[in-house]
Amino acid sequence: MEIKVKKPNAVKLTLDDHDLLVAHSVKHGLKRTVESVLIPRTALIGMEMHQPTEDDDGHFQVTYQLDKKLAEQIAEFWFSASDAPFVLELKQILEQQIDKNSEWGEDDFVANGQLIMEYLEMRKKGLLTNEEFEAKKREILRLD
Repeated sequence: MEIKVKKPNAVKLTLDDHDLLVAHSVKHGLKRTVESVLIPRTALIGMEMHQPTEDDDGHFQVTYQLDKKLAEQIAEFWFSASDAPFVLELKQILEQQIDKNSEWGEDDFVANGQLIMEYLEMRKKGLLTNEEFEAKKREILRLD
């Protein structure tokens, strides 16, 4: 899937089975350069879309994390009403990918179990209260 957004800024979005490529065309004086972000589909963790109105352009934002040890990053672009149907189709595809990515794998269970055990040890040593431990456990297990 390829989408070319021309207004308000030139952005080319390419989605294949493995990656999302967001390429912004940026004007520097008389020259144009392309700034690209290649996001593996498996790294997508969130998304936000605001439809364009009569007064404002639409906004699309994808949150991704290349490594669980690194901070989350954001790729975003603005689009006009004429591009809204194409961006909406992209949104639907990415929502399915994000849902799939949020399902836990075996490695997640092991890592989460180890992390909970570390917090349990901290509670036993008096470094955490029972309430703090329970809050951390609920956060790790995504119960809230």
